[in-house]
Amino acid sequence: MQHSTAGGSGGALYSPGTRIDGSQFDGCPQLPVGTFEIFEIQGSGSASPYAGFPVITEGNVVTAVGPDGFAMQTPDYRSDMDSNTSDGIFVFTGGAPTVSVGDLVNVTGDIVEFFGFTEFTNSPEVTVIGTDALPTPVSLNGSVPSPDPESPSCAIEYECYEGMLVEIASGSVTGPNQRFGSDPVAEVFITAASGRTFREPGIEFPGLAGLPVWDGNPEVFELDPDKLGLPNQAIPAGSSFSAIGILGFEFGDYELWPTSLDVDSGDFPTSVRDNHWLEATVGSLNLFRLFDDVDDPPSVNGAGETIDDFVVSTDEYQRRLTKFASYIVDGMGTPDILGVQEVESLKVLEDLAAAIDALNPHARYEAYLVDGNDVGGIDVGFLVRKWRVWVWSVEQLGAEETYVNPNDGSLDILHDRPPLLLKGWAGLLPINVMVVHNRSLSGIDTERVQVKRLAQALSIAEKVQDIQSARNPRDRNLVVLGDFNAFQFSDGYVDALGHIRGDFDAAESLLSGEDLVDPDLMNQLMSLPADEQYSFIFQGNAQALDHALTSRSLDFRVRGADAAVDLVNDGATALRASDHDGLVLYIYTFPGKVWKPWW
Repeated sequence: MQHSTAGGSGGALYSPGTRIDGSQFDGCPQLPVGTFEIFEIQGSGSASPYAGFPVITEGNVVTAVGPDGFAMQTPDYRSDMDSNTSDGIFVFTGGAPTVSVGDLVNVTGDIVEFFGFTEFTNSPEVTVIGTDALPTPVSLNGSVPSPDPESPSCAIEYECYEGMLVEIASGSVTGPNQRFGSDPVAEVFITAASGRTFREPGIEFPGLAGLPVWDGNPEVFELDPDKLGLPNQAIPAGSSFSAIGILGFEFGDYELWPTSLDVDSGDFPTSVRDNHWLEATVGSLNLFRLFDDVDDPPSVNGAGETIDDFVVSTDEYQRRLTKFASYIVDGMGTPDILGVQEVESLKVLEDLAAAIDALNPHARYEAYLVDGNDVGGIDVGFLVRKWRVWVWSVEQLGAEETYVNPNDGSLDILHDRPPLLLKGWAGLLPINVMVVHNRSLSGIDTERVQVKRLAQALSIAEKVQDIQSARNPRDRNLVVLGDFNAFQFSDGYVDALGHIRGDFDAAESLLSGEDLVDPDLMNQLMSLPADEQYSFIFQGNAQALDHALTSRSLDFRVRGADAAVDLVNDGATALRASDHDGLVLYIYTFPGKVWKPWW
Protein backbone atom coordinates (compact mmCIF):
# COMPACT_ATOMS: atom_id res chain seq x y z
CA MET A 1 0.00 0.00 0.00
CA GLN A 2 1.45 3.37 -1.01
CA HIS A 3 0.96 6.48 1.08
CA SER A 4 -0.26 9.63 -0.63
CA THR A 5 0.46 13.12 0.55
CA ALA A 6 -2.22 15.54 1.65
CA GLY A 7 -0.71 18.37 -0.38
CA GLY A 8 2.80 19.86 -0.52
CA SER A 9 5.81 18.25 1.14
CA GLY A 10 8.40 18.72 3.86
CA GLY A 11 6.10 18.46 6.88
CA ALA A 12 3.47 21.10 6.14
CA LEU A 13 0.23 21.42 4.21
CA TYR A 14 -0.06 24.06 1.50
CA SER A 15 -2.99 26.41 0.91
CA PRO A 16 -3.69 26.82 -2.84
CA GLY A 17 -3.34 30.41 -4.07
CA THR A 18 -3.82 32.62 -7.14
CA ARG A 19 -1.09 34.81 -8.62
CA ILE A 20 -1.71 38.39 -9.88
CA ASP A 21 -1.82 37.02 -13.44
CA GLY A 22 -4.59 34.63 -12.43
CA SER A 23 -2.51 31.44 -12.53
CA GLN A 24 -2.78 28.90 -9.70
CA PHE A 25 0.04 27.81 -7.40
CA ASP A 26 0.39 25.54 -4.40
CA GLY A 27 0.35 28.48 -2.06
CA CYS A 28 2.06 29.06 1.23
CA PRO A 29 2.71 26.39 3.80
CA GLN A 30 0.33 26.31 6.71
CA LEU A 31 1.92 26.70 10.12
CA PRO A 32 1.04 24.14 12.79
CA VAL A 33 -2.33 24.93 14.30
CA GLY A 34 -1.05 24.20 17.77
CA THR A 35 0.71 21.87 20.16
CA PHE A 36 -1.41 18.95 21.39
CA GLU A 37 -1.24 15.75 23.34
CA ILE A 38 -1.71 12.58 21.32
CA PHE A 39 -5.07 11.87 22.94
CA GLU A 40 -6.24 15.30 21.78
CA ILE A 41 -5.05 14.57 18.25
CA GLN A 42 -6.79 11.20 18.25
CA GLY A 43 -9.99 12.52 19.80
CA SER A 44 -12.90 10.34 20.86
CA GLY A 45 -14.43 9.89 17.40
CA SER A 46 -13.66 7.62 14.50
CA ALA A 47 -11.33 10.23 12.92
CA SER A 48 -8.93 12.83 14.24
CA PRO A 49 -10.38 16.33 14.70
CA TYR A 50 -7.08 17.61 13.26
CA ALA A 51 -7.05 15.49 10.11
CA GLY A 52 -5.82 17.69 7.24
CA PHE A 53 -3.81 20.04 9.49
CA PRO A 54 -0.19 20.22 10.67
CA VAL A 55 0.25 19.92 14.44
CA ILE A 56 2.97 19.59 17.06
CA THR A 57 3.14 17.03 19.83
CA GLU A 58 5.97 16.95 22.37
CA GLY A 59 7.58 14.60 24.85
CA ASN A 60 6.14 11.26 23.72
CA VAL A 61 7.77 7.84 24.02
CA VAL A 62 8.67 5.70 21.00
CA THR A 63 7.02 2.30 21.59
CA ALA A 64 7.74 0.43 18.33
CA VAL A 65 9.90 0.94 15.26
CA GLY A 66 9.16 -0.48 11.82
CA PRO A 67 10.77 -0.26 8.39
CA ASP A 68 8.80 2.84 7.36
CA GLY A 69 7.72 4.51 10.57
CA PHE A 70 7.35 4.27 14.30
CA ALA A 71 4.69 4.41 17.00
CA MET A 72 4.79 6.80 19.92
CA GLN A 73 2.64 7.22 23.00
CA THR A 74 1.91 9.67 25.80
CA PRO A 75 3.84 8.76 28.97
CA ASP A 76 1.64 7.23 31.66
CA TYR A 77 1.99 10.26 33.93
CA ARG A 78 0.47 12.56 31.27
CA SER A 79 -2.33 10.29 30.09
CA ASP A 80 -5.85 11.71 30.25
CA MET A 81 -6.95 8.31 31.63
CA ASP A 82 -9.93 8.44 29.26
CA SER A 83 -10.75 4.97 27.93
CA ASN A 84 -12.40 6.52 24.87
CA THR A 85 -9.28 8.29 23.54
CA SER A 86 -6.09 6.68 22.34
CA ASP A 87 -2.72 7.74 23.79
CA GLY A 88 -0.82 6.33 20.79
CA ILE A 89 -0.24 7.32 17.18
CA PHE A 90 1.84 6.12 14.23
CA VAL A 91 4.42 8.36 12.53
CA PHE A 92 4.91 7.45 8.87
CA THR A 93 8.46 8.39 7.83
CA GLY A 94 8.50 6.62 4.45
CA GLY A 95 11.89 5.06 5.23
CA ALA A 96 13.89 3.65 8.10
CA PRO A 97 13.26 5.86 11.17
CA THR A 98 16.22 7.33 13.06
CA VAL A 99 14.67 6.71 16.48
CA SER A 100 14.78 3.81 18.91
CA VAL A 101 12.28 2.29 21.29
CA GLY A 102 12.34 4.31 24.52
CA ASP A 103 13.33 7.60 22.88
CA LEU A 104 11.41 10.69 23.98
CA VAL A 105 10.51 12.69 20.87
CA ASN A 106 8.90 15.87 19.60
CA VAL A 107 7.09 15.56 16.26
CA THR A 108 5.76 18.21 13.90
CA GLY A 109 3.81 17.10 10.87
CA ASP A 110 0.53 16.66 9.03
CA ILE A 111 -2.26 14.53 10.44
CA VAL A 112 -4.10 12.34 7.97
CA GLU A 113 -6.58 9.50 8.10
CA PHE A 114 -4.77 7.04 5.87
CA PHE A 115 -7.66 4.78 4.83
CA GLY A 116 -9.01 5.14 8.37
CA PHE A 117 -5.67 4.96 10.22
CA THR A 118 -4.69 8.17 12.05
CA GLU A 119 -1.03 9.03 11.51
CA PHE A 120 1.58 11.72 11.04
CA THR A 121 2.82 11.85 7.44
CA ASN A 122 4.41 14.06 4.75
CA SER A 123 7.99 13.91 6.05
CA PRO A 124 7.28 14.86 9.66
CA GLU A 125 10.02 16.60 11.65
CA VAL A 126 11.23 14.35 14.48
CA THR A 127 13.52 15.50 17.30
CA VAL A 128 14.84 13.18 19.99
CA ILE A 129 14.96 14.99 23.34
CA GLY A 130 15.83 12.15 25.70
CA THR A 131 14.58 8.76 26.86
CA ASP A 132 11.75 7.58 29.08
CA ALA A 133 10.10 4.43 30.35
CA LEU A 134 7.66 2.69 28.03
CA PRO A 135 3.99 3.22 28.86
CA THR A 136 2.10 0.34 30.45
CA PRO A 137 0.63 -1.80 27.66
CA VAL A 138 -3.13 -2.11 27.40
CA SER A 139 -4.02 -5.67 28.39
CA LEU A 140 -6.13 -7.33 25.71
CA ASN A 141 -7.97 -10.38 27.03
CA GLY A 142 -11.35 -12.10 27.14
CA SER A 143 -13.23 -8.86 27.78
CA VAL A 144 -11.06 -6.35 25.89
CA PRO A 145 -11.93 -6.08 23.05
CA SER A 146 -15.46 -6.93 24.05
CA PRO A 147 -17.10 -10.09 22.64
CA ASP A 148 -20.48 -8.34 22.91
CA PRO A 149 -21.19 -5.79 20.13
CA GLU A 150 -23.85 -4.17 22.31
CA SER A 151 -21.45 -3.64 25.20
CA PRO A 152 -18.06 -2.48 23.82
CA SER A 153 -15.10 -1.92 26.13
CA CYS A 154 -14.97 1.74 25.04
CA ALA A 155 -17.02 4.20 22.98
CA ILE A 156 -15.63 2.91 19.65
CA GLU A 157 -14.15 -0.57 20.01
CA TYR A 158 -10.54 -0.87 18.77
CA GLU A 159 -10.43 2.81 17.70
CA CYS A 160 -9.79 3.81 21.30
CA TYR A 161 -6.61 1.67 21.35
CA GLU A 162 -5.36 2.64 17.87
CA GLY A 163 -1.59 3.15 17.84
CA MET A 164 -1.22 2.19 21.50
CA LEU A 165 1.08 -0.37 23.04
CA VAL A 166 -0.93 -3.53 23.79
CA GLU A 167 -0.18 -6.93 25.29
CA ILE A 168 -1.83 -10.33 24.88
CA ALA A 169 -0.80 -12.89 27.48
CA SER A 170 -2.75 -15.88 26.17
CA GLY A 171 -4.30 -15.45 22.73
CA SER A 172 -5.63 -17.87 20.15
CA VAL A 173 -5.20 -17.99 16.38
CA THR A 174 -8.70 -18.43 14.96
CA GLY A 175 -7.84 -18.34 11.25
CA PRO A 176 -4.60 -19.24 9.42
CA ASN A 177 -2.46 -16.91 7.31
CA GLN A 178 -4.34 -15.18 4.56
CA ARG A 179 -2.83 -15.15 1.10
CA PHE A 180 -2.53 -12.16 -1.22
CA GLY A 181 -0.69 -11.81 -4.50
CA SER A 182 2.02 -9.60 -3.04
CA ASP A 183 1.96 -11.28 0.37
CA PRO A 184 1.55 -15.07 0.18
CA VAL A 185 1.95 -15.45 3.97
CA ALA A 186 -0.12 -12.60 5.33
CA GLU A 187 -2.15 -11.79 8.46
CA VAL A 188 -3.81 -14.38 10.68
CA PHE A 189 -7.08 -13.93 12.57
CA ILE A 190 -6.80 -13.91 16.34
CA THR A 191 -8.64 -13.36 19.56
CA ALA A 192 -7.03 -12.10 22.75
CA ALA A 193 -8.72 -14.87 24.73
CA SER A 194 -7.86 -18.55 24.74
CA GLY A 195 -10.08 -20.80 22.66
CA ARG A 196 -11.45 -20.78 19.11
CA THR A 197 -14.33 -18.63 17.92
CA PHE A 198 -17.17 -20.42 16.13
CA ARG A 199 -20.04 -19.44 13.88
CA GLU A 200 -23.25 -19.58 15.90
CA PRO A 201 -26.96 -19.67 14.95
CA GLY A 202 -28.71 -16.68 13.46
CA ILE A 203 -28.23 -13.66 11.21
CA GLU A 204 -25.07 -11.67 11.80
CA PHE A 205 -25.46 -8.67 14.11
CA PRO A 206 -27.52 -6.48 14.07
CA GLY A 207 -29.76 -9.14 12.48
CA LEU A 208 -33.48 -8.91 11.76
CA ALA A 209 -36.26 -8.39 14.28
CA GLY A 210 -37.88 -11.59 15.48
CA LEU A 211 -35.11 -13.89 14.24
CA PRO A 212 -32.03 -15.33 15.96
CA VAL A 213 -29.00 -13.01 15.93
CA TRP A 214 -25.36 -14.08 15.85
CA ASP A 215 -23.09 -11.50 17.48
CA GLY A 216 -20.47 -11.90 14.71
CA ASN A 217 -17.65 -12.52 17.21
CA PRO A 218 -16.44 -8.88 17.34
CA GLU A 219 -13.51 -9.97 19.50
CA VAL A 220 -11.79 -11.38 16.38
CA PHE A 221 -9.15 -9.14 14.78
CA GLU A 222 -5.84 -9.75 12.98
CA LEU A 223 -2.14 -10.20 13.65
CA ASP A 224 0.52 -9.32 11.06
CA PRO A 225 3.68 -11.14 12.21
CA ASP A 226 6.23 -9.18 10.16
CA LYS A 227 4.63 -5.72 9.89
CA LEU A 228 7.26 -4.12 12.13
CA GLY A 229 10.15 -6.26 10.95
CA LEU A 230 9.90 -9.50 12.94
CA PRO A 231 10.55 -12.67 10.91
CA ASN A 232 7.45 -13.74 9.04
CA GLN A 233 5.93 -17.11 9.86
CA ALA A 234 3.07 -19.36 8.83
CA ILE A 235 0.78 -19.81 11.82
CA PRO A 236 -1.95 -22.47 11.73
CA ALA A 237 -5.40 -21.90 13.18
CA GLY A 238 -5.68 -23.36 16.65
CA SER A 239 -2.26 -22.09 17.71
CA SER A 240 -1.87 -20.21 20.96
CA PHE A 241 0.40 -17.19 21.33
CA SER A 242 1.57 -14.31 23.49
CA ALA A 243 2.61 -10.95 22.09
CA ILE A 244 3.41 -7.30 22.74
CA GLY A 245 3.02 -4.68 20.03
CA ILE A 246 0.91 -1.83 18.83
CA LEU A 247 -2.63 -1.84 17.52
CA GLY A 248 -2.57 -0.81 13.87
CA PHE A 249 -5.14 -0.57 11.09
CA GLU A 250 -4.78 -1.68 7.48
CA PHE A 251 -7.09 -2.66 4.63
CA GLY A 252 -10.16 -1.97 6.73
CA ASP A 253 -9.16 -4.17 9.69
CA TYR A 254 -7.52 -3.60 13.05
CA GLU A 255 -4.30 -5.54 13.48
CA LEU A 256 -1.77 -6.32 16.15
CA TRP A 257 1.68 -5.34 14.88
CA PRO A 258 3.97 -7.25 17.25
CA THR A 259 7.33 -6.22 18.59
CA SER A 260 7.63 -9.60 20.33
CA LEU A 261 5.73 -12.77 19.46
CA ASP A 262 5.78 -16.30 20.88
CA VAL A 263 3.66 -18.92 19.06
CA ASP A 264 2.80 -22.47 20.12
CA SER A 265 1.45 -24.30 17.07
CA GLY A 266 0.65 -27.51 18.93
CA ASP A 267 0.47 -30.82 17.11
CA PHE A 268 -0.47 -30.00 13.51
CA PRO A 269 -1.55 -31.36 11.14
CA THR A 270 -3.93 -34.09 12.31
CA SER A 271 -4.97 -37.12 10.32
CA VAL A 272 -7.98 -39.41 10.67
CA ARG A 273 -7.66 -42.66 12.60
CA ASP A 274 -6.96 -45.97 10.90
CA ASN A 275 -9.97 -48.09 10.06
CA HIS A 276 -10.54 -51.70 11.11
CA TRP A 277 -10.81 -54.29 8.34
CA LEU A 278 -14.54 -54.69 9.09
CA GLU A 279 -15.10 -50.95 8.63
CA ALA A 280 -15.78 -49.19 5.37
CA THR A 281 -14.77 -45.54 5.17
CA VAL A 282 -16.81 -42.91 3.35
CA GLY A 283 -15.31 -39.45 3.01
CA SER A 284 -15.92 -36.00 1.58
CA LEU A 285 -13.48 -33.39 0.30
CA ASN A 286 -13.87 -30.08 -1.49
CA LEU A 287 -11.12 -29.92 -4.12
CA PHE A 288 -11.11 -26.11 -4.25
CA ARG A 289 -11.62 -25.59 -8.00
CA LEU A 290 -9.33 -28.31 -9.28
CA PHE A 291 -8.76 -27.46 -12.96
CA ASP A 292 -6.18 -28.88 -15.34
CA ASP A 293 -3.64 -27.33 -17.70
CA VAL A 294 -5.61 -28.05 -20.90
CA ASP A 295 -7.56 -25.24 -22.59
CA ASP A 296 -10.82 -26.95 -23.51
CA PRO A 297 -13.31 -25.29 -25.89
CA PRO A 298 -16.29 -23.49 -24.34
CA SER A 299 -19.30 -25.63 -23.41
CA VAL A 300 -22.96 -24.93 -22.67
CA ASN A 301 -24.66 -25.91 -19.41
CA GLY A 302 -28.27 -26.96 -18.82
CA ALA A 303 -29.35 -23.35 -18.49
CA GLY A 304 -27.94 -22.48 -21.91
CA GLU A 305 -25.05 -20.52 -20.40
CA THR A 306 -21.62 -20.62 -21.98
CA ILE A 307 -18.91 -22.07 -19.74
CA ASP A 308 -15.41 -20.85 -20.53
CA ASP A 309 -12.60 -23.14 -19.45
CA PHE A 310 -10.30 -22.15 -16.60
CA VAL A 311 -6.70 -23.19 -17.18
CA VAL A 312 -3.73 -23.40 -14.80
CA SER A 313 -0.07 -23.95 -15.52
CA THR A 314 1.27 -27.48 -15.77
CA ASP A 315 3.45 -26.90 -12.70
CA GLU A 316 0.50 -25.76 -10.62
CA TYR A 317 -1.70 -28.61 -11.83
CA GLN A 318 0.86 -31.25 -10.97
CA ARG A 319 1.58 -29.61 -7.61
CA ARG A 320 -2.11 -29.62 -6.71
CA LEU A 321 -2.58 -33.23 -7.79
CA THR A 322 0.40 -34.22 -5.65
CA LYS A 323 -0.88 -32.26 -2.64
CA PHE A 324 -4.37 -33.70 -2.89
CA ALA A 325 -3.04 -37.22 -3.34
CA SER A 326 -0.92 -36.83 -0.21
CA TYR A 327 -3.81 -35.33 1.72
CA ILE A 328 -6.23 -38.10 0.72
CA VAL A 329 -3.73 -40.88 1.48
CA ASP A 330 -1.92 -39.51 4.53
CA GLY A 331 -4.58 -37.20 5.96
CA MET A 332 -7.80 -39.07 5.15
CA GLY A 333 -6.55 -42.65 5.15
CA THR A 334 -7.59 -43.36 1.52
CA PRO A 335 -11.39 -43.61 2.03
CA ASP A 336 -13.17 -46.49 0.30
CA ILE A 337 -15.72 -44.04 -1.14
CA LEU A 338 -14.72 -40.38 -1.48
CA GLY A 339 -17.31 -37.82 -2.54
CA VAL A 340 -15.59 -34.78 -4.05
CA GLN A 341 -16.71 -31.27 -4.93
CA GLU A 342 -15.31 -28.49 -7.15
CA VAL A 343 -13.57 -30.61 -9.77
CA GLU A 344 -13.50 -29.68 -13.46
CA SER A 345 -14.14 -32.97 -15.23
CA LEU A 346 -13.98 -36.73 -15.20
CA LYS A 347 -10.55 -36.50 -16.83
CA VAL A 348 -9.24 -34.36 -13.96
CA LEU A 349 -10.71 -36.77 -11.41
CA GLU A 350 -9.02 -39.65 -13.25
CA ASP A 351 -5.73 -37.73 -13.10
CA LEU A 352 -6.19 -37.40 -9.35
CA ALA A 353 -6.92 -41.12 -9.05
CA ALA A 354 -3.67 -41.84 -10.90
CA ALA A 355 -1.73 -39.50 -8.59
CA ILE A 356 -3.20 -41.28 -5.56
CA ASP A 357 -2.39 -44.72 -6.99
CA ALA A 358 1.19 -43.58 -7.59
CA LEU A 359 1.44 -42.74 -3.89
CA ASN A 360 -0.55 -45.73 -2.64
CA PRO A 361 -0.70 -48.59 -5.19
CA HIS A 362 -3.33 -50.32 -3.03
CA ALA A 363 -5.78 -47.43 -3.49
CA ARG A 364 -6.92 -48.46 -7.00
CA TYR A 365 -9.45 -45.66 -7.31
CA GLU A 366 -12.05 -45.48 -10.06
CA ALA A 367 -13.47 -42.04 -10.89
CA TYR A 368 -17.14 -41.17 -11.48
CA LEU A 369 -18.41 -37.74 -12.56
CA VAL A 370 -21.34 -36.37 -14.56
CA ASP A 371 -21.16 -32.80 -15.90
CA GLY A 372 -23.58 -30.42 -14.22
CA ASN A 373 -24.85 -26.86 -14.70
CA ASP A 374 -22.32 -24.73 -12.86
CA VAL A 375 -21.35 -21.67 -14.89
CA GLY A 376 -17.88 -21.85 -13.33
CA GLY A 377 -17.36 -25.37 -14.65
CA ILE A 378 -17.10 -27.25 -11.34
CA ASP A 379 -18.85 -30.56 -10.58
CA VAL A 380 -19.27 -33.24 -7.93
CA GLY A 381 -17.98 -36.78 -8.31
CA PHE A 382 -16.76 -39.95 -6.62
CA LEU A 383 -13.48 -41.76 -6.21
CA VAL A 384 -14.16 -45.41 -5.34
CA ARG A 385 -11.68 -48.13 -4.37
CA LYS A 386 -12.94 -50.73 -6.80
CA TRP A 387 -11.48 -53.71 -4.92
CA ARG A 388 -13.20 -52.59 -1.71
CA VAL A 389 -16.54 -51.36 -3.09
CA TRP A 390 -18.78 -52.89 -5.75
CA VAL A 391 -20.61 -50.13 -7.65
CA TRP A 392 -24.07 -50.95 -8.96
CA SER A 393 -24.84 -47.51 -10.44
CA VAL A 394 -23.97 -43.80 -10.33
CA GLU A 395 -26.83 -41.45 -11.22
CA GLN A 396 -27.13 -37.67 -11.44
CA LEU A 397 -30.26 -36.33 -9.74
CA GLY A 398 -32.37 -33.25 -10.50
CA ALA A 399 -30.19 -31.80 -13.25
CA GLU A 400 -33.20 -30.31 -15.05
CA GLU A 401 -35.16 -29.13 -12.00
CA THR A 402 -36.09 -25.45 -11.87
CA TYR A 403 -37.27 -22.91 -9.33
CA VAL A 404 -39.09 -19.59 -9.66
CA ASN A 405 -36.61 -16.71 -9.50
CA PRO A 406 -38.32 -14.08 -7.31
CA ASN A 407 -36.48 -11.27 -9.09
CA ASP A 408 -38.29 -11.68 -12.40
CA GLY A 409 -40.55 -14.72 -12.10
CA SER A 410 -38.44 -16.78 -14.53
CA LEU A 411 -37.84 -20.51 -14.20
CA ASP A 412 -34.14 -20.95 -13.50
CA ILE A 413 -32.02 -24.07 -13.11
CA LEU A 414 -32.15 -25.20 -9.46
CA HIS A 415 -29.04 -27.33 -9.05
CA ASP A 416 -25.82 -25.81 -10.34
CA ARG A 417 -23.99 -28.94 -9.16
CA PRO A 418 -26.72 -31.62 -9.22
CA PRO A 419 -26.40 -34.32 -6.55
CA LEU A 420 -24.77 -37.59 -7.59
CA LEU A 421 -26.06 -40.88 -6.14
CA LEU A 422 -23.87 -43.98 -5.91
CA LYS A 423 -25.51 -47.34 -5.23
CA GLY A 424 -23.35 -50.33 -4.38
CA TRP A 425 -21.93 -52.66 -1.78
CA ALA A 426 -19.22 -51.78 0.73
CA GLY A 427 -17.96 -55.16 1.78
CA LEU A 428 -21.11 -57.10 2.62
CA LEU A 429 -23.18 -53.98 3.23
CA PRO A 430 -25.51 -52.48 0.58
CA ILE A 431 -25.14 -48.70 0.63
CA ASN A 432 -26.32 -45.50 -1.08
CA VAL A 433 -24.04 -42.47 -1.02
CA MET A 434 -25.21 -39.07 -2.26
CA VAL A 435 -22.68 -36.28 -2.77
CA VAL A 436 -23.95 -32.68 -2.80
CA HIS A 437 -22.57 -29.20 -3.30
CA ASN A 438 -25.29 -26.65 -2.66
CA ARG A 439 -25.61 -22.92 -3.35
CA SER A 440 -23.09 -20.87 -1.38
CA LEU A 441 -23.91 -18.38 1.37
CA SER A 442 -22.75 -15.48 -0.80
CA GLY A 443 -25.61 -12.99 -1.07
CA ILE A 444 -27.63 -14.77 1.60
CA ASP A 445 -29.32 -11.48 2.54
CA THR A 446 -31.03 -11.37 -0.89
CA GLU A 447 -34.38 -13.01 -1.58
CA ARG A 448 -33.20 -14.88 -4.68
CA VAL A 449 -30.42 -16.67 -2.81
CA GLN A 450 -32.70 -17.49 0.12
CA VAL A 451 -35.38 -18.91 -2.17
CA LYS A 452 -32.87 -20.98 -4.16
CA ARG A 453 -31.18 -22.41 -1.07
CA LEU A 454 -34.52 -23.47 0.39
CA ALA A 455 -35.68 -24.98 -2.93
CA GLN A 456 -32.45 -26.96 -3.23
CA ALA A 457 -32.81 -28.28 0.32
CA LEU A 458 -36.41 -29.36 -0.28
CA SER A 459 -35.43 -31.05 -3.54
CA ILE A 460 -32.70 -33.07 -1.83
CA ALA A 461 -35.06 -33.86 1.06
CA GLU A 462 -37.51 -35.41 -1.40
CA LYS A 463 -34.73 -37.57 -2.86
CA VAL A 464 -33.65 -38.62 0.63
CA GLN A 465 -37.18 -39.66 1.51
CA ASP A 466 -37.54 -41.64 -1.72
CA ILE A 467 -34.54 -43.75 -0.67
CA GLN A 468 -35.80 -44.10 2.88
CA SER A 469 -39.15 -45.34 1.54
CA ALA A 470 -37.58 -48.24 -0.40
CA ARG A 471 -39.46 -51.52 0.06
CA ASN A 472 -36.33 -53.47 0.92
CA PRO A 473 -34.80 -52.24 4.22
CA ARG A 474 -31.28 -52.90 2.96
CA ASP A 475 -31.84 -50.35 0.18
CA ARG A 476 -32.45 -47.63 2.80
CA ASN A 477 -28.82 -47.43 3.97
CA LEU A 478 -27.95 -43.84 3.01
CA VAL A 479 -25.10 -41.40 3.48
CA VAL A 480 -25.58 -37.81 2.26
CA LEU A 481 -22.33 -35.90 2.34
CA GLY A 482 -20.47 -33.02 0.77
CA ASP A 483 -20.21 -29.27 0.91
CA PHE A 484 -23.74 -28.26 1.95
CA ASN A 485 -22.71 -24.61 2.34
CA ALA A 486 -24.97 -24.73 5.38
CA PHE A 487 -24.43 -24.86 9.12
CA GLN A 488 -25.68 -27.50 11.55
CA PHE A 489 -28.17 -24.85 12.69
CA SER A 490 -30.19 -22.12 11.00
CA ASP A 491 -28.30 -19.16 9.56
CA GLY A 492 -31.45 -17.15 10.35
CA TYR A 493 -32.56 -16.93 6.73
CA VAL A 494 -32.91 -20.63 5.80
CA ASP A 495 -32.11 -23.81 7.71
CA ALA A 496 -30.98 -25.71 4.61
CA LEU A 497 -29.31 -28.59 6.43
CA GLY A 498 -32.24 -28.90 8.82
CA HIS A 499 -34.64 -29.41 5.92
CA ILE A 500 -32.40 -32.10 4.40
CA ARG A 501 -32.12 -33.83 7.78
CA GLY A 502 -35.82 -33.43 8.55
CA ASP A 503 -35.14 -31.61 11.82
CA PHE A 504 -35.69 -27.85 11.94
CA ASP A 505 -37.63 -25.12 13.73
CA ALA A 506 -39.50 -22.90 11.28
CA ALA A 507 -39.56 -20.05 13.81
CA GLU A 508 -35.75 -19.76 13.61
CA SER A 509 -35.64 -18.88 9.89
CA LEU A 510 -37.01 -16.20 7.64
CA LEU A 511 -38.02 -18.82 5.04
CA SER A 512 -39.08 -22.37 5.78
CA GLY A 513 -40.79 -25.28 4.03
CA GLU A 514 -42.44 -28.61 4.68
CA ASP A 515 -40.77 -31.34 6.74
CA LEU A 516 -40.30 -34.08 4.14
CA VAL A 517 -37.89 -36.46 5.86
CA ASP A 518 -39.02 -39.17 8.28
CA PRO A 519 -37.17 -40.65 10.06
CA ASP A 520 -34.68 -37.82 10.46
CA LEU A 521 -31.12 -38.18 9.26
CA MET A 522 -28.27 -38.06 11.77
CA ASN A 523 -25.44 -35.54 11.35
CA GLN A 524 -22.31 -37.53 12.13
CA LEU A 525 -20.15 -34.39 12.27
CA MET A 526 -21.75 -33.80 15.66
CA SER A 527 -20.07 -36.96 16.97
CA LEU A 528 -16.74 -35.10 16.91
CA PRO A 529 -15.59 -33.20 20.01
CA ALA A 530 -17.19 -29.74 20.15
CA ASP A 531 -13.93 -27.94 19.37
CA GLU A 532 -13.49 -30.04 16.21
CA GLN A 533 -16.96 -29.52 14.75
CA TYR A 534 -15.88 -27.35 11.85
CA SER A 535 -14.58 -27.79 8.31
CA PHE A 536 -14.04 -24.24 7.09
CA ILE A 537 -12.75 -20.97 8.52
CA PHE A 538 -14.23 -17.67 7.39
CA GLN A 539 -12.88 -14.35 8.70
CA GLY A 540 -11.42 -16.14 11.70
CA ASN A 541 -14.59 -18.01 12.64
CA ALA A 542 -14.64 -21.80 12.54
CA GLN A 543 -17.79 -23.19 10.93
CA ALA A 544 -19.15 -26.47 9.63
CA LEU A 545 -20.14 -26.36 5.95
CA ASP A 546 -19.25 -29.99 5.19
CA HIS A 547 -21.36 -32.72 6.76
CA ALA A 548 -22.05 -36.45 6.63
CA LEU A 549 -25.70 -37.36 7.21
CA THR A 550 -26.83 -40.96 7.69
CA SER A 551 -30.20 -42.70 7.62
CA ARG A 552 -31.53 -44.35 10.76
CA SER A 553 -31.10 -47.76 9.10
CA LEU A 554 -27.37 -47.04 8.83
CA ASP A 555 -26.86 -45.01 11.99
CA PHE A 556 -26.35 -47.99 14.31
CA ARG A 557 -23.51 -49.17 12.03
CA VAL A 558 -21.63 -45.86 12.13
CA ARG A 559 -18.60 -46.16 14.39
CA GLY A 560 -17.88 -42.42 14.34
CA ALA A 561 -16.42 -39.67 12.19
CA ASP A 562 -13.02 -38.04 11.99
CA ALA A 563 -11.64 -34.89 10.35
CA ALA A 564 -8.27 -34.31 8.71
CA VAL A 565 -7.09 -30.77 9.48
CA ASP A 566 -5.56 -28.81 6.59
CA LEU A 567 -3.29 -25.94 7.56
CA VAL A 568 -0.62 -24.01 5.70
CA ASN A 569 0.59 -23.14 2.21
CA ASP A 570 3.51 -25.44 1.53
CA GLY A 571 4.09 -26.98 -1.88
CA ALA A 572 6.16 -29.79 -0.35
CA THR A 573 3.38 -31.14 1.87
CA ALA A 574 -0.30 -32.01 1.78
CA LEU A 575 -1.14 -28.98 3.88
CA ARG A 576 -3.56 -26.37 2.55
CA ALA A 577 -4.54 -28.55 -0.39
CA SER A 578 -8.03 -27.05 -0.02
CA ASP A 579 -9.85 -24.39 1.97
CA HIS A 580 -12.07 -27.14 3.44
CA ASP A 581 -11.03 -29.94 5.78
CA GLY A 582 -11.73 -33.52 4.77
CA LEU A 583 -14.29 -35.61 6.68
CA VAL A 584 -14.32 -39.41 6.99
CA LEU A 585 -17.12 -41.69 8.24
CA TYR A 586 -16.49 -45.21 9.61
CA ILE A 587 -19.18 -47.81 8.93
CA TYR A 588 -19.30 -51.36 10.30
CA THR A 589 -19.98 -53.64 7.33
CA PHE A 590 -20.31 -57.11 8.82
CA PRO A 591 -23.83 -58.48 8.21
CA GLY A 592 -26.33 -59.25 10.90
CA LYS A 593 -26.77 -57.70 14.33
CA VAL A 594 -24.12 -55.20 15.29
CA TRP A 595 -22.47 -55.68 18.66
CA LYS A 596 -20.09 -53.24 20.24
CA PRO A 597 -16.78 -53.70 18.38
CA TRP A 598 -13.87 -55.12 20.33
CA TRP A 599 -11.34 -52.70 18.80
